Amino acid sequence: MASGSLARDTRAQGASAEAAFISEALTRNGFNPRDGWPSPQQPLPPDAATLVNLALAYAASALERVAEQAVRIRELENLSITDPLTGLMNRRGFDAALGRCLANAHRHDETGLVAYLDLDAFKAINDTLGHDAGDAVLKHVADVLRRDVRATDYLARLGGDEFAILFTRAHEAALPAIAKKLKAALAREPMVIGGRTVRIRTSIGLARYDRDSTAETLMSAADHAMYRDKARAHARAAS
Repeated sequence: MASGSLARDTRAQGASAEAAFISEALTRNGFNPRDGWPSPQQPLPPDAATLVNLALAYAASALERVAEQAVRIRELENLSITDPLTGLMNRRGFDAALGRCLANAHRHDETGLVAYLDLDAFKAINDTLGHDAGDAVLKHVADVLRRDVRATDYLARLGGDEFAILFTRAHEAALPAIAKKLKAALAREPMVIGGRTVRIRTSIGLARYDRDSTAETLMSAADHAMYRDKARAHARAAS
């Protein structure tokens, strides 16, 4: 459920509780809310006035709690779609963004691209330099990729050493240039960890979506393209 819907439901529940509290307080002191509120010319008895003041104070406090709950709900929802290591979207967040983009593509006949990235030889980094070094590499990759995507695109770490980028309103002709640009951005910024230079290389698979695409077929196509790219890299290294 969206945070706006949750906040609206919470506010509605709070308002209902406040109204019930005030109605009950007035009824106990001889006023029937269905008959209308007492007029200004008819001051409330001391006990009733005290209760009304308490009810108003309660209402103000309840509204404050509702606002705090709405903020907390948004924070929790953001945490649920964020990768804690890199600060990027996680798979859940990416899947939600992809679903929205595909819905727009179907509605408005839009096209776009998905890039699926898998770091080359990442396991060797973890095995030789340790998992802290591996985490540092993942955060570095996230920072580099952030600088190479538009504000309208979506960047995520799907898990492990796998990343994905959703390029909205992009065309198939841009595929080769995008792959080249991403690889070059990572290659030109090596890291030095424990006195050793770590060069970042990645295999990339790209797939185009249109109004008829589904998330499953799109991600499968990008995944297969990535493995073809990785196989080509291994073949070049072996030759």
